[in-house]
Amino acid sequence: MNLPPAHAIAPRSVALARRPLAGLALALALALALGPARPARAEGVTTSWPSYDLGTDLAVTAVAGGGTLTLLALEQQLAPLHCRWCTPPGFDADVTRALGWSDTTAAATASDVLQVVVGVGVLGNALLDGYRRGDPKLGMVNVLLITEATSIAMLLDTGVKYAVGRARPSVWLGETKESHNGNLSFFSGHTTFAFAIAASSSTLLLSQDAPDAGLATAVSFAGAGLVGYLRIAADAHYLTDVLAGAAVGSLVGWAVPHLFHPSKQAAVQLRPAAGGFALVW
Repeated sequence: MNLPPAHAIAPRSVALARRPLAGLALALALALALGPARPARAEGVTTSWPSYDLGTDLAVTAVAGGGTLTLLALEQQLAPLHCRWCTPPGFDADVTRALGWSDTTAAATASDVLQVVVGVGVLGNALLDGYRRGDPKLGMVNVLLITEATSIAMLLDTGVKYAVGRARPSVWLGETKESHNGNLSFFSGHTTFAFAIAASSSTLLLSQDAPDAGLATAVSFAGAGLVGYLRIAADAHYLTDVLAGAAVGSLVGWAVPHLFHPSKQAAVQLRPAAGGFALVW
């Protein structure tokens, strides 16, 4: 791959694919089937349920998911047409040269497909886990909380993209022309999504001592890491974009279930309250 001079910023003509939100839509549909009351556990099941409020968590999920979709729909109005952060630091440029595929379209398509596979796989496993443990509604609750955490992470990612306005590697390399979507490199939405859904599901299943939770954690994070690699290979993001997405996705994915939906047996819980949050014990 030939790298043009650092100051050469070409316009972009081909927009990269949007982040698929099919997994979130599936999760919301499942969540709507939940009843407001905690179901009785099957005999012999000792699983500790996460604390949650159906109305509040549905509202937070809807606002975060709807906000993300609204921001994406307003890309032409909100995203900068000209980059604010145009030239990468040397190490980002070096990694781009080393990992970029000659067929960037194939890498981009693979990242889109794998993102969907990770999302559907994680949500499907969480749902089926409830059936395996004789408590189907627990699986539905977990799906709702995973979707809530992932929606919050994606809303944060989209807002930061518009504010930063970093040119994608493909624009900097002159492979595509500058456009609104071409200046949304920081930070990677695909990576944020994959790590948020992996971290939130792992936090919930590990805290509940779910069967094969360790294996599910390893597989989901491996898939998320591969998504990040493919975004670099596609010249869609720099290494720093992917690392930031992994960090934010993992942090939000861990924090939302751990801080706001701890086990009902937990001694101390952080819960929403009038004017902010409150510690409950």
